[in-house]
Amino acid sequence: MSALVFDEVSVRYGARRGGLTAVDQVSLSVAKGQVVGLVGESGSGKSTLARAAVGLVPVAAGRVLLGGVDVKILPRRRPLQMVFQDPYSSLDPRMSIGESITEALPRGAHAGAAGRRAEVARLLELVNLDPDRAGMLPKHLSGGQRQRVALARALAGKPQVLIADEITSALDVSVQGAVLNLVRTLQRRLDLSMLFISHNLAVVRHLSDVIAVMYLGRIVEMGPAEEVLNDPQHPYTRDLLAAAPSARTSLLDGPGDGDGIGDTDPPDPHHPPTGCRYHPRCPIGPLTHTERTICLSSDPADDAATRRHRAACHFSPSASEQPAIPRGGLLR
Repeated sequence: MSALVFDEVSVRYGARRGGLTAVDQVSLSVAKGQVVGLVGESGSGKSTLARAAVGLVPVAAGRVLLGGVDVKILPRRRPLQMVFQDPYSSLDPRMSIGESITEALPRGAHAGAAGRRAEVARLLELVNLDPDRAGMLPKHLSGGQRQRVALARALAGKPQVLIADEITSALDVSVQGAVLNLVRTLQRRLDLSMLFISHNLAVVRHLSDVIAVMYLGRIVEMGPAEEVLNDPQHPYTRDLLAAAPSARTSLLDGPGDGDGIGDTDPPDPHHPPTGCRYHPRCPIGPLTHTERTICLSSDPADDAATRRHRAACHFSPSASEQPAIPRGGLLR
């Protein structure tokens, strides 16, 4: 059984006429002990999907299942924890580090004040922080240290699944690698099931068993990480790879130079394109192949299950038809 399942989940904001469908019929599973990397541009719906799982935004349609149970009927302290992007706002500035972690401990799990202090010390050591810092306020810590505290706080809840939402993007480059390595070590040591969200495909590859690519509220490609990176079936995935750092740069560097999706604004999510949502930017669609009018009228998501990696593309190419991946390629 999968630890976390999104079953045809939709999330909408605002009224039906002028509202926004931020997540549109997304199905995604995280198996026990597995890391699923969810990648896409800002505004693609990644964080909204995560917030729906932990109950911060309502699900308009579909279900989120945790251990086979709909999260709507789980208690408020559900065994699903989330680490947020901004380490400066995710901790209460008036509470000490120890108090923040203690607040997340399951009720009755650690008897007495001494037991709780011991558990806080253990969790701080687990994330490579000195237990003596338990009495400090967040303002006395760096961003990287605060994010470690946020990880410790999430682990205090004994989660079945951990969601990490862009947890390195607000940190200095000098500490991003250390936090990523910590997350990878914790995941393996604790056999955590994890949904790891990022706009950086190189960072997602660094941690993930499975990669799901999201665009304008939908999953457009999903499969084993190495397969998706070595043989991408959707042009958006290929464009993300082209914009990622090359083999000659760090995994934590920014996008490569040159033309690509970064030079083209995505469509208005309030009015997504008909047919294939990527066709206004697609290098293999009607922009360059005018005869491919099917992209303008028919939604390729309807039969994505029949294609490799469930690619939502009418012209998903075979490996032999694809040109070499540009700019240093496969993020080794």
